[in-house]
Amino acid sequence: MSGMLVNGQVGGGVPGDDPGMLRGLIVFDTLRTYGPRAFRLDEHLGRLERSAATCGIPMPSRDLLNADIAAVSGPDHWVRVTLTAGGNRIVEGRPIDQGRVGRPLRCATVPVLPSPYLPGSVKHGSRLGWVLAARQLAVGEVIFVDPNGHLLESNRSNLLAVVDGGIVVPPDDGRALSGVTRGAMLEAAGDLPLEVRDLRVDERLDELYLVSTLKELAPVSELDGRPIGGGPVGKTLHGRFRDLVRRSLG
Repeated sequence: MSGMLVNGQVGGGVPGDDPGMLRGLIVFDTLRTYGPRAFRLDEHLGRLERSAATCGIPMPSRDLLNADIAAVSGPDHWVRVTLTAGGNRIVEGRPIDQGRVGRPLRCATVPVLPSPYLPGSVKHGSRLGWVLAARQLAVGEVIFVDPNGHLLESNRSNLLAVVDGGIVVPPDDGRALSGVTRGAMLEAAGDLPLEVRDLRVDERLDELYLVSTLKELAPVSELDGRPIGGGPVGKTLHGRFRDLVRRSLG
């Protein structure tokens, strides 16, 4: 069923003095079900555990989280698990917006300075700057560019490009989120040409995609006003990803 639980209870609330509310000390993770079953649940909870440990946020037991997730899940649902520094947990589940899966998005690049204190691998809730950037630039998502001119990720997704007919993805080296769906896409690629390396902001891209749990593989239709879009390699990869999901979940 759809719904929201706070600390395992329907209709509960988070105190206003929770540091998560006051200072943005929140970590979260979003997973989804295909049919009735969650895809790569252990990977999502493992990433949540790492984010919580880095930020010093209490991590509930997996038994508690699994029970909450099961209570708010349904066929083809997304489930978001949020943990606050005050020790509160919020678990919400809703039906997937199927129109969002694979939908092209306009994007713009924005500069980012990596923090020595908050690794890019942490999925945290301090996102106001990113939200305002996307709003002011009138795009669906913003893509971060580091001081060396490398494309890292967007504010909601990992990146996957096609260059000279081969798949290229930025490295999973701590500068960006370690994407669960990204990992599944790379696994699904199989014998397709694949390279893990930095992508330059001025590089010629045949195809460019946002990769996430809720979008799967969504073409970037325009980047900084320059048309890009999807193509045959992405179409093949997306089909292979869906085959992987079916095999994984039976």
